[in-house]
Amino acid sequence: MKNVFRTFAFALFFVTLSSFSWTSEKEITGTYGVSDNDPSGIKLTLNEDHTFTYTDFSNPSKKIDVSGNWELKRNVVVLTNYTSDYSFHTNWKIEQNGEIAKSRKGLCFYTLGKI
Repeated sequence: MKNVFRTFAFALFFVTLSSFSWTSEKEITGTYGVSDNDPSGIKLTLNEDHTFTYTDFSNPSKKIDVSGNWELKRNVVVLTNYTSDYSFHTNWKIEQNGEIAKSRKGLCFYTLGKI
């Protein structure tokens, strides 16, 4: 009975660990954005020195062009130390081995591809 329990516990532990995916900081850095045909000009650049730049021209009367620092918390990139008159997406989940950046703010969802 002990062997059955140990085998079951080991299998459960293995399945639990394999269900999580971690993204390294090297995969995270780069530029994410919309296609060149999109007039919104949404672009997020994450640098290796933990600085970022973010532009969003989707609302011509509230153009966002900010820079600051970023940090990785629980596999989510959090944008910090910036100054902006307007609120914007500051939490980004990097998926598909660093190829996609996703964010949600209220009912507004953004998906940016690595450029």
